[in-house]
Amino acid sequence: MTAVCLLLLLPATVAAGYYVLLTLIGLKARRPSPSAAPVHTFTVLIPAHDEEAGLPCTLRSVASADYPPELLRVLVVADNCTDRTAQVAAEHGAGVLVREDSEHRGKGYALAFGMERLLEPTDAVFVLDADCEVSPGLFRRLDQHLTGGAEVVQARVRSRNAAVGPTGYLAAVGAEVDHAVAVGLDRLGCGVPLRGTGMLFARRVLERLPWATTGLAEDAEYAAGLHRAGVRVRLADEAVLCDAPDTAGGLSAQRRRWRAALRVPGGWLSRLFTSKPLVLIQLTLAAVAVAVAGSWWLAGWLGVLVVGTGWVYLRAVRRVGRTPGRWRWVWVLPALVAWLGWIALEGLWKREKSWRRTERPTRRPKA
Repeated sequence: MTAVCLLLLLPATVAAGYYVLLTLIGLKARRPSPSAAPVHTFTVLIPAHDEEAGLPCTLRSVASADYPPELLRVLVVADNCTDRTAQVAAEHGAGVLVREDSEHRGKGYALAFGMERLLEPTDAVFVLDADCEVSPGLFRRLDQHLTGGAEVVQARVRSRNAAVGPTGYLAAVGAEVDHAVAVGLDRLGCGVPLRGTGMLFARRVLERLPWATTGLAEDAEYAAGLHRAGVRVRLADEAVLCDAPDTAGGLSAQRRRWRAALRVPGGWLSRLFTSKPLVLIQLTLAAVAVAVAGSWWLAGWLGVLVVGTGWVYLRAVRRVGRTPGRWRWVWVLPALVAWLGWIALEGLWKREKSWRRTERPTRRPKA
């Protein structure tokens, strides 16, 4: 039985240690120096499929950002839309590209279409999902990174609808855990993961490595290419605010699409040790084995892992803040975590073949 415990504890130690150590390292992150006057031009590229309702909120957040308007341009790719997305974008002053191709659907195709047809010269392209908003100081921080020599920058991604239910709350806590880890990676001089939204690409890197990723996990595919080319993804501490799916069905569909990242070279190995649901499941299985074995020294080992992981999540809970109803969701959250873990494992033998738009939350906060 001891051998079984060790077989479970060793990978659980690596997985839990990844989160605990990087979160600790991130506590000592360098504070950015005051920024100078902005000098870089940005094109905000927004892929949008039937986003008539939420797009105005996104465009208003960009327009109200603390950045010179003459240096900030917006381009919306209305991708296979059946509503007024293109008209709404034009009414808010954005440049618009209309794409119609029912056989090649998905965000990756929309991004490739937009990047090939940028309407004006630009220093960098900033990818923003149509259901997200930017914090006022984000573009100044991105400008500062470009001045410092960065070629690719990932903004912090925060969930803004933690109060809508257990799925929204779980996503908000998970986003805070991911950010803590990203801060640690950036502090160590390592590249951080791309998150699909809030991604900045300098023109020179797009010229060397044109966007040609059109799969379901376009961000992970492009990130793999950046890694092979030796391009480091930096982290910006200013945030992009997004809505998480507010139903279990919407969250499940989103995560099934995300698991396409497992098909990227090295995807399964990294996910085994960095997928939050899988890490928690590994700890649970190790706890069951240690309880059966009844070994005090194995229990002590496990206890250190549980305390460290608990600290990471309690810190994230504190950063999300007080949310009405969160205590009512305590009994639901473990089941949700287990379900998300199963979805990840299911990717071993099942593969998503078609793109599906993530179900939008029914209650979107006002701009």
